[in-house]
Amino acid sequence: MATLDKTGLLARMARAIAEPSGEPLEVRLCHAYLRILGGNGAALTLSNTRAERVTLCSTDDAAARLEDLQEVLGEGPGNQAYRSGTIVTLDLNSQGSAWSSFTAAAQAAVGELTLHAVPIRPAGQVLGVLTTHRSAPPVPDAATAQFLADAIGTALLQNPEGYLHDLDSRTWTDRAAIHQATGMVLTQLGITVTDAVALLRAHAFAHNASMTEVARLVVDRRLRFADPDTSLRPDQLPGSSRESNRDTDTDGGTQTS
Repeated sequence: MATLDKTGLLARMARAIAEPSGEPLEVRLCHAYLRILGGNGAALTLSNTRAERVTLCSTDDAAARLEDLQEVLGEGPGNQAYRSGTIVTLDLNSQGSAWSSFTAAAQAAVGELTLHAVPIRPAGQVLGVLTTHRSAPPVPDAATAQFLADAIGTALLQNPEGYLHDLDSRTWTDRAAIHQATGMVLTQLGITVTDAVALLRAHAFAHNASMTEVARLVVDRRLRFADPDTSLRPDQLPGSSRESNRDTDTDGGTQTS
């Protein structure tokens, strides 16, 4: 199996969210995900099966309706992806779905679409689900979909365990490097400080590095988000051998790890 091009994927995500639209970061991240993996629409939901469930982004009416149905009915691929921590695919035209109420209601509402629910699990714990819908196959590559979902989750988090620490606890030198790198990234891409920090955070997650390590690569001009052809290769970053595997679970739709 080909090695996942993490740096290339993050560079594409960076360019996508840098395009001016006036939309919040979470909406631009959803659109970036769709641009890279394809699909008609997407929704990003946190805490899918809990009382505090919240949908951060719905790119179209169909995505919003599908999330509403899963919340009301308490079933569907997004809920299952959240519980199992594995990718769940559901063809609304298929027979024998484990979620008969949701499948019937969704088909009546949006037609014969295929849903692809990816758990967001940047630090090992499932935080939410990124669900796309499409009118035609193929479904996204599982490894790429999982990596991007995790990177997006990390970009949105303030302090994911194992990847970030409180900046107040860092040395002055570390804080200065992160501040300088943030300024360089926002200058390269013409984005806000919040977006630049989100990209640094996602890159740190992707390569199992600290924010300080990634910041120093940017400051030393060995990592550029604006020009992926000159960006550092994944095998040159700390923790490049990090891999994440999940067992396949089968409860409802088709699930992949």
